[in-house]
Amino acid sequence: MAAPFAFTVVSTALYLFYKWLLPRPLPGIPYNSQAVKSLRGDEPDLARYLSASGEFSSWLGEQCLKMKSPVCQVFVQPFKLPWVLVADFHEAQDILMRRNEFDKPQFLIDALQGLGDFHARYKMGDAFRARRQLRQDLMAPKFLNNYIGPFLHSKALDLIKLFEVKTHLANGRPFSVREDFTRTVLDVMLYHTFGTDYNESALEPQLELLYQITPSSIPEDRIDEPVTFTEAPRSFFLELLHETAEVLERTTVSSTPRLSFWWWSKQAWYKKIVIERNRVLMVQLRKAANNLHAGKIRSALDHMMMREQVAAEKHGREPQLFSQGMADEIFSDPMTGHHTTSSALIWVTKYLTGYPHTQSKLRDELYSTLTEAAVEKRTPTFEELRRGKLPYLEAVIEEARRLTPFVIVREAAEDTEILGCKVPKGVQCLMVSAGPGIMAPSVPVDEKTRSETSKAAKPWGKWDELRDLKLFEPERWLKSREDGKADFDATSGPQLGFGMGTRQCWGRRLGHLMVRTIIALVVWEFEMMEIPEDLGGYAGVDGISREPVKAFARLRRITPFEVQVS
Repeated sequence: MAAPFAFTVVSTALYLFYKWLLPRPLPGIPYNSQAVKSLRGDEPDLARYLSASGEFSSWLGEQCLKMKSPVCQVFVQPFKLPWVLVADFHEAQDILMRRNEFDKPQFLIDALQGLGDFHARYKMGDAFRARRQLRQDLMAPKFLNNYIGPFLHSKALDLIKLFEVKTHLANGRPFSVREDFTRTVLDVMLYHTFGTDYNESALEPQLELLYQITPSSIPEDRIDEPVTFTEAPRSFFLELLHETAEVLERTTVSSTPRLSFWWWSKQAWYKKIVIERNRVLMVQLRKAANNLHAGKIRSALDHMMMREQVAAEKHGREPQLFSQGMADEIFSDPMTGHHTTSSALIWVTKYLTGYPHTQSKLRDELYSTLTEAAVEKRTPTFEELRRGKLPYLEAVIEEARRLTPFVIVREAAEDTEILGCKVPKGVQCLMVSAGPGIMAPSVPVDEKTRSETSKAAKPWGKWDELRDLKLFEPERWLKSREDGKADFDATSGPQLGFGMGTRQCWGRRLGHLMVRTIIALVVWEFEMMEIPEDLGGYAGVDGISREPVKAFARLRRITPFEVQVS
């Protein structure tokens, strides 16, 4: 009798323990009923979806559509609180811009450990604001237009030369543009960060290498078979910028980011990266300090040191010009900036390739607006591009951004509510940027459940949901005028590409300036021809940005061109 009784007790205890471990849904928030019957919750479904498409953002949107609710919950991390998905743009905007009870999620702070003592890893407070204060000059028009602009334009022209050489060598065949955009943006970001104090280039060695290649050395193949070009080696520091971004990608998507980074940090190759990073940064800190003392304030690091000196004088302390915090803060700019902006350039290129009518319309706008450059059969200057009113170019960039979002996450810093649903402290709230209202029809919302700040805010426009929201249509962003022309309107409809509020992407203006300038010059000089289906498509992978899986183009030089100027 004792053995069967003991077996029954143990079995019952194990069963109750198993039931206790199962996902526990938050009351009043829709969820997948099958998910709470398994310890893994929604994770198997997500894993299958990612294996098939890699589209994490799209999976989140589909959950809200399946449950027909603007707020739902999913169980992705075993033994932890569920994620709450917010699929209403107006409410997501309110959370990001006006509601102080939401802050930086701890798992992202852990995932970004590779960037060290960097402002984006801080929760809201005095330390975060002090770090942002160091950067306050760097997105001002004077810095962007007078310092960054001319150098950016010169690098874009180098990219045009690179594309010209590759187009000649490829002889009508497609080729990858991923590294070309990455090298160009990396050079611009290094100039932004260090100015002329850092003299290594990622783009110039590649251009020099291609100049040495002859067409006869390119193996013949089918017209649709891509040409593979040798990549010029880069210095250890330039390579480690890329490698650090790769580590961040892995830790960001890890279910245990702190443990994941700990493992990477113990690898010998990563330790070498950290040593070299600190060595280069210390050299640059010393050069910037000399610039500061000489009154030569030019680069981002120069400006940050100037701001640190002002803050130190104000608070009666010694300036921390050579601190690890200063080094980490400035390192984040070239590392994150080159990764996200190069992806944005590839996405715009892909959409212009896939939508030739849009590409022609954009080129017509450039030629008809920048008439002096067109008549003189030359590329427009930076000043001409900067001052030119180009609403269709703005719409093209914004539409590509709408269709290639990445997930924005906030953590409930206290017990709160979202659209009438109670959300306890510690819950991760994901703003669904590839779902209802943005890339799919909206789901109904009870307006009475909105927060008071949401009710008081002026709403943005809404998309015409009778049209396919997954199509690339820059015209969505244009507002017609009485004279028959159109203006670009950034509030035409919802999108969360750069985030919103105090924590939105700090470098958005710089990123936009790079994309606007480079795309304008590429479209001015080249036609992006049709490429095979197996080299195209719009599949992407989510990480610290949404990166396209494939990045090919087939270019045809179209200058000198004939332009009719009325």
